[in-house]
Amino acid sequence: MFEIGGARSGARRIGLRRSLAAMTLLGLSGGAAHAQSSVTLYGSLDGGLRNVVNGTKAGGAALTMASNGVYKSNRWGFLGIEDLGGGYYVRFNLEAGYILSTGANSSTTNQLFQRTSTVGVGGPFGQVNIGHQFTLQHRLIKDFEPFDLHYLGITEAAAISGGTNGRDDNAIHYHGDFGPWTARAVYAPGGVAGSLASGTMLAGGVNYHTRLFRFGAGYTHRSNPFSATSSAYFANNQYTAGGAVTLGPVDLMGGYSLATQAVPSTVHGETRNQYLWGGFRYHATSVFNVTGAYYDDKNTTAGVDGRKGVAILGINYVLSKSTELYADIDYTHFTGGYVTNATLNPSGHDKQTGVSFGMNHFF
Repeated sequence: MFEIGGARSGARRIGLRRSLAAMTLLGLSGGAAHAQSSVTLYGSLDGGLRNVVNGTKAGGAALTMASNGVYKSNRWGFLGIEDLGGGYYVRFNLEAGYILSTGANSSTTNQLFQRTSTVGVGGPFGQVNIGHQFTLQHRLIKDFEPFDLHYLGITEAAAISGGTNGRDDNAIHYHGDFGPWTARAVYAPGGVAGSLASGTMLAGGVNYHTRLFRFGAGYTHRSNPFSATSSAYFANNQYTAGGAVTLGPVDLMGGYSLATQAVPSTVHGETRNQYLWGGFRYHATSVFNVTGAYYDDKNTTAGVDGRKGVAILGINYVLSKSTELYADIDYTHFTGGYVTNATLNPSGHDKQTGVSFGMNHFF
């Protein structure tokens, strides 16, 4: 079974013979005479409104159109697969984000395929993908993240995923499925002259999943350079584990992650981010689901403690195989240094309550 990243099971596949694939926009070329190729065009459109009490510095409610998606980020992409025969294949994945209300590219750095840009090969041994892609942490926690990586602008799942916007550049990612086990390993070269360590990333992890039980654990080490030309670096380590159990129509899940970042000797101690989370999914009917979760982030930076707690309850109603309605209510509480952290808490208020609702369509 191919791992197709952002492509949903409801994607409409554009099956092409090799001779036709060569004429596509992406110029997919053929190999051996027996090979067949396919290209999938997929995407997600999320239109919703969100109101946050204490969402502005003045303390008023802030009603916005979440044009980049409340429930799921807006994206479109191509997934291409060439069958080499004997169970082997070559694949590529290009995925871009956009702002629904304006149609603009959602990238702040003018990258077209800022969400995913990979090419790889797969077979009985597993799959290897090379390029800009999701972190190992992102894939690892999916088995035990209560909201299945939805509502990323509200929950702490994006922060737990780590990396640059939950993705790594220059990454070589391996995953292999062996019965109920999935093995993962990632390496990213640093590209810093004179140093094989600075700027590099190494990660490994496993997932175990059956119909009733799921578990995962992983480790990521980053050597973040002082600068683009420096061989010196800060050491960053992240340890993550979690699990889930299915009891009839209810899934219970939770996890723990600790990220530590070394700091210069002129600063006291190290930066520590500890994440704890737990929640449930209740499959009330085949078309109606209820999900609830609590996320706790405890941070220590330069001897100053900060904490962020997020409680969220969401519902989903499935209209069709490709369209669903969603709504949530959430409460966020900042304490300590997090109250005045302008990046995490632009409004500066320690307590905020949000309500969101909208529609998501994928193809």
